[in-house]
Amino acid sequence: MSEVVNVGKAYAVFKTEFKPMKNQLSGNPQKTLMKMLVEKKTDKILGIHIVGEGAAELIQVAAVAVKMGATKKDFDATCAVHPTAAEELVTLN
Repeated sequence: MSEVVNVGKAYAVFKTEFKPMKNQLSGNPQKTLMKMLVEKKTDKILGIHIVGEGAAELIQVAAVAVKMGATKKDFDATCAVHPTAAEELVTLN
């Protein structure tokens, strides 16, 4: 069991739940969930959670950006490729 430590950072939560287009068209009920935690003071991304088909591929790429110190503003300034699940990460409100 891990211990939770309060580091005193105020953060915002951005999240979305959606059914990918290929699931819409095929009638597959599976949805995808994405959540981003952003430090309010610095706009730095503290963490990203992805649950759904293809999550491992998406989170690996997102991990590089988070490790490099990406901000929510950096993600917002990225061109969204449509139609992809990855576009949800750069259009979170």
